[in-house]
Amino acid sequence: MFAQGKAGFSPYNQGVLTAFLERLPDMAARNQAGMRSSDFTLERMHALLAALGNPELRLRGIHIAGTHGKGSVVALCAAALQAAGYRVGWFTSPHAAGALAGIQLNGTAVTLPELEASFAGMQSALANRADWTHFEVVTALAYTHFARQEVDVAVIEAGLGGRLDATNAWTPSVSVITPVDYDHTSILGGQLAQIAAEKAGIIKPGVPVVLAGQAAEARRVLHQAAAEQAAPLVEVGEQWGYRTGEHSLAGQQLWVWSQEQPEEPIPLQIGLLGRHQAGNAATAYAALHTLQAASGLSIPRAAVQAGFAAARWPGRFELLQDAPAVVLDAAHSPGAAQALRQALDDYFPGQELVLVLGVSADKDLAGLLAPLQERIAAAIATQSGHARAMPTGTLAARLQQAGLTTWAEPDPQQALRAALSAVRPGQLVLVCGSVFLVDQIRQLHRAAKCTA
Repeated sequence: MFAQGKAGFSPYNQGVLTAFLERLPDMAARNQAGMRSSDFTLERMHALLAALGNPELRLRGIHIAGTHGKGSVVALCAAALQAAGYRVGWFTSPHAAGALAGIQLNGTAVTLPELEASFAGMQSALANRADWTHFEVVTALAYTHFARQEVDVAVIEAGLGGRLDATNAWTPSVSVITPVDYDHTSILGGQLAQIAAEKAGIIKPGVPVVLAGQAAEARRVLHQAAAEQAAPLVEVGEQWGYRTGEHSLAGQQLWVWSQEQPEEPIPLQIGLLGRHQAGNAATAYAALHTLQAASGLSIPRAAVQAGFAAARWPGRFELLQDAPAVVLDAAHSPGAAQALRQALDDYFPGQELVLVLGVSADKDLAGLLAPLQERIAAAIATQSGHARAMPTGTLAARLQQAGLTTWAEPDPQQALRAALSAVRPGQLVLVCGSVFLVDQIRQLHRAAKCTA
């Protein structure tokens, strides 16, 4: 990870690429409450990739959409493929260190000079029009760079939705849809079926699709979309089963099995914490098994086991320190908060929380608080440096209205220090609400070695 000392920090120095990107509209920096699906289109993306010679056609791999668990599934799949000896390009978003840091080769962010070299070949195509968006260009750069580097396999996370996401100009070997939940509702729709239909937009004709466990309403939509595209359907809970085993703060055990051979469960160990991560691991295993059949790649079971054991995804129930305990979790939706509450009950049963919270202005704050509120002893409102962050004063007022003992500290580093000073024996500090806040506090904590 890159060190991040203040809001707006980028690990990349100014250059032709970064200067070009800074001139482009960044949809991720806008308040999404005022956005609609009509603000998005794949027309520009298809035109750009065509002008670049369609680098995405040279890539095989996995495309992942969904609401929860996308990044974890990316990390697990990529780690397993790397353990199998493949050169893996992976692209995730949003990335707290900036969009370019989401372009990685074998788990390491690509350097700016390397990205500049790939961008040089894109400039004539980009000169054809002036209405590109930031994410379109970064996505095209990822595809271009992976093709130039001749990666063996790509693992790509959809940015928002699926149907109109810039990553969806690619036809992968396997599509994956993780659990669908309410998020980005102004864009994707206020009903779960509407959101699922947008996620289902990544399903391609004849391309196998792997589904994580889904709510019934979303599952019906996804099944229908797969049938309409004649896409072979593989589903966790149907073709693949799993069960959890022992867990500790060092990791957890689970077993997965094919329903064709339920008597031969496959043991796995993962470092990702929380019951929901066992479901993500089962989804990733099913995706890799499906990829092997669809692409001809050899992915030995031992490589999957080694990769899963090594995989990490920062900011997802991550223990920053243990005395007092500080947990980081980028939960920013009601469903993610429910999974976080379950993990807290499993790993820190009965312990009250001193909450350090920062959220984007367009998030469902009440839905995020509901699963956690009875455990919260006090809350500290803060904000990340991201453009969509809710102002600290506004957040503090809303937390107080919710009946929480609250104080405001706009600076994340001071917010963490205040929490460490306020925490009592038998309590823990929980930092959540925004991937940008979580990453910023992680980097600041490591740099400053905050103590109570």
